Amino acid sequence: MRFSSPASANMIVTNTPAPDLALTNLAYCSHADLHGFAVPGTKLFLASIGDSFVLSVSYPFRNSGLFSHFVRIALNAIQRRHARVSSGDSIPVSRFIPPDSFDLALLTLELEFVKKGNKNEQVDAVLLANQLRKRFINQVMTTGQKVSFEYHGNNYIFTVNQAAVEGQQSSNAPERGIISSDTYFVFETSNGSGIKVVNQREAASSNIFRQKEFNLQELGIGGLSAEFADIFRRAFASRVFPPHVTNKLGIKHVKGMLLFGPPGTGKTLMARQIGKMLNGREPKSLGSKADKTCLNNVYNRNEIVNGPEVLSKFVGETEKNVRDLFADAENDQRTRGDESDLHVIIFDEIDAICKIDSGTNLLLLMTSVIYHYFHIVCPPI
Repeated sequence: MRFSSPASANMIVTNTPAPDLALTNLAYCSHADLHGFAVPGTKLFLASIGDSFVLSVSYPFRNSGLFSHFVRIALNAIQRRHARVSSGDSIPVSRFIPPDSFDLALLTLELEFVKKGNKNEQVDAVLLANQLRKRFINQVMTTGQKVSFEYHGNNYIFTVNQAAVEGQQSSNAPERGIISSDTYFVFETSNGSGIKVVNQREAASSNIFRQKEFNLQELGIGGLSAEFADIFRRAFASRVFPPHVTNKLGIKHVKGMLLFGPPGTGKTLMARQIGKMLNGREPKSLGSKADKTCLNNVYNRNEIVNGPEVLSKFVGETEKNVRDLFADAENDQRTRGDESDLHVIIFDEIDAICKIDSGTNLLLLMTSVIYHYFHIVCPPI
């Protein structure tokens, strides 16, 4: 039986014909069957295997006797396990036509050894990403899919934990996309894997922190590690990725964060230490005080402001003070774009300019100040 349409056809599963071909993540068929998987207008041959995943298809040897009598599809052991089939089983296979804008912007992979043991290896994230990108270019990856590969003499398996496509809306469909030259890789490992990933931050091209490693206890906020982790996840995690990745995924950076709580709980201390950790310019202030509680990593730079210092008795001067706080950051963003330096504006006692008072004039002034502040932080669309 031969087929040439995208409609599903049953094929007999067989083993990959050579050990080295098992590490390519390709499926293999006869040369006569190959054209049934051709993607129109491209040089790609893609097959949906049992609705589990999509594989690029090739043929091992022209006129191979292995495929001469039956419609067969050769899968390696990892692929057969994932598709829940054995050699000799029948499996539905159909041509896969990728949609428009199918390139992967972000691919998160969890690494493990093929043979688990007491091995310990160090893996360079930059080098591994370059090799995987080159080896699996134009292959489709689906969340949950496992792929075996060889790297520096060791056989590994990666599991696709996230496959994010540019502009893709969340849906019930499997999360999948095709690896391109611009796909950004993130590597994860379990605690007992024996694999240590290094240079992950270099791969991320992130320079928002002065140092790559820091000790919270030495910074005096050791008891606030959980709170710091929450701040990092909310405000800085998206900034670890290169700009082209965040732009493709439509990720919007957090522009502000409010630390609130009773006096003496470490708000000011945490903000002060975070300001020291960030790789920005030396902070300046409107007055003599240098304290901070409300974090606003708006564009890029460090500013230290005490809430009441913004206020002025002259008409329009208070609003001007607010605008001046963001002037350097806005100019830097306009001239340098994604290459602009880090700017962080930090307020202490922000409730001094955000409170509601019974006096009508003071309330109008506070409303005007808050309007100017949020108009800069979150400009209207």
